Amino acid sequence: METNLMALTEKLLNHIPENLRLNEDDINVLNRNVDFFISKADAIKNDFYDTLFSNEATRKVFHEGERHIREKSLVDWVVKTVGGKFDINYWAWQTYVGILHIKRKVSNDYMIIMMHRVSDLVISEAFKDLSAEEAGKLKTAWLKVASTVLSLISESYHYFYLVAISQTTGLNLNLLDNLVRVEVDNLVEANQKYRLT
Repeated sequence: METNLMALTEKLLNHIPENLRLNEDDINVLNRNVDFFISKADAIKNDFYDTLFSNEATRKVFHEGERHIREKSLVDWVVKTVGGKFDINYWAWQTYVGILHIKRKVSNDYMIIMMHRVSDLVISEAFKDLSAEEAGKLKTAWLKVASTVLSLISESYHYFYLVAISQTTGLNLNLLDNLVRVEVDNLVEANQKYRLT
């Protein structure tokens, strides 16, 4: 059973088609726009947490009085993401977030919609503040980062959830996968009325 975060990260990164992977040109675009991102970090942070705290369901994932700590983490993530190296350690850090999200009960639907929210803000601000050409390049680079982060977090969430079930029940991961597959077939059959024809 694979519980090595680095190995899982490498496997997931290899699933991404070559033309959708972050490349050197994309990294250069992000690096040369560090000042733009830093100037938007507070707006991203405020919008992100105001949105989460305005909703009862998403507000529940936070502990009393921890907003300031979480805000700092988000700003640190933005700064490290646009100014850092996109090496295996960076991507493994994103994979690790999937495990943290299980622990904190941050489900993938919250994570995906909030990444969209951040991306929408970044892109709309880029088109206001940068030349159209540079904003277009930044949009491409940012969306590759965001999509890769989403895929790593959501897949590691799914994978390590299954690993935790496997380890607590004693069912090996292959057996668990087969049991799930059989039940999914039953669920597909039971919900045929929603199938597009």
